[in-house]
Amino acid sequence: MMSPFFFPPRRVAMALLAALAVPCLAAGSSAEQIVGGIEAMVFVCLPIDAKSVKPGQEILQRAVEQRKLDLPAIRKTEAYRNTYNSEVNRMLSLPQRERLTACQTAW
Repeated sequence: MMSPFFFPPRRVAMALLAALAVPCLAAGSSAEQIVGGIEAMVFVCLPIDAKSVKPGQEILQRAVEQRKLDLPAIRKTEAYRNTYNSEVNRMLSLPQRERLTACQTAW
């Protein structure tokens, strides 16, 4: 049985993409949360299915270029660390088969 708090990775990825597409992040997720979520998925998925992370890396690169994001500064924030750690822990808590499926369908 799935936890009521479980969000399928596809929903998480779509929310991250939607937030990147919106010019004003103040109403939704911050840049720190978006970058943290994308980088967490890339970190977890790279050893499992390396080709599945390419779209995530491209999304992050486009966001950096379009919004002129300062990744080193973002990575030092508490919001980034919280999002990154919670996403990594959530993904690593999934059974191996579900994690593989999540990586293949995330983007």
